[in-house]
Amino acid sequence: MTETYVQNETIGCMDTSPGRFDNVRQAVESIAPQVDTLLLYVNETTEGLPEFLQIDNVRVFDGREHAGDLLANGKFYVQRYARNCRILTLNDDVIYPVDYVEKNLDILSAFDGRCAITIEGGVLPETVEWYYDRTHVIKYSDPVFQLQLCSIAGCDMFCFDQRWLTLEIDDLSTSAINDLEISLAARHAGLPIWVLPRYQNWLRRVGVHDISEHVSSSVELTSFTCLAREIDWSFERYAEIARNALSQAGVSPEQISMDPELAACLRHSGVPALWRGSNATYRIRGDYLNLLLQMQEDA
Repeated sequence: MTETYVQNETIGCMDTSPGRFDNVRQAVESIAPQVDTLLLYVNETTEGLPEFLQIDNVRVFDGREHAGDLLANGKFYVQRYARNCRILTLNDDVIYPVDYVEKNLDILSAFDGRCAITIEGGVLPETVEWYYDRTHVIKYSDPVFQLQLCSIAGCDMFCFDQRWLTLEIDDLSTSAINDLEISLAARHAGLPIWVLPRYQNWLRRVGVHDISEHVSSSVELTSFTCLAREIDWSFERYAEIARNALSQAGVSPEQISMDPELAACLRHSGVPALWRGSNATYRIRGDYLNLLLQMQEDA
């Protein structure tokens, strides 16, 4: 395909591979009508890919003609063909509700693009011993009744404005999981990461395969953990980012239906429940440290 660019549009960015072709048609058909252009990166081969020619706004990138097999990073590769666009990274195994893009853009527009929105969000403890430790995790199927703030976004379904945040694939690891990197990019750009409000099971997954359990069971000292240990993850650090964004946008927490406890903590002081460690948090952290100690003794 020719290397043409799209500008000032709402863009969906999705990747897929042959083992997921049975799911991708439903995902594409549900989301393509909601965006100006859908950029679809296909790993390995396009042989057997459902025919999308009848959907005029879908542009297919054959990985063999581009950067090869990029796994989930294909959704970031295609962003180089967009300029000053509103970007939504997308999963290829989700059926998107008809108001998916609208709900994301409502929040993005309220902040004139100076924020990021995620479906799956997590909160790291103030100081990190293990990257996969969380004080709270919001999954794609969870209900979120009002706007919440998180420190770690899920990169699979993430929304942002390229005027304020640019995600270059060369800056990402070759891992299929770049949640930490995109979250830190938003932080460095001074953008709060909001978790999108919705009802339970608003998103419907097809051919479900969830790697979160596999990832969270890893106790190795990964590069993610080493990087996360160097950073202040306190609520106050993120509250400052959120307050600045609200001030720049000239909006109040009530105008954007923010969670009341979060709004109170931003206005005054205190730490919301989602950002406080629980008994479960401390137990998991203790288990991890005990495993590390055991591994050191066995070495």
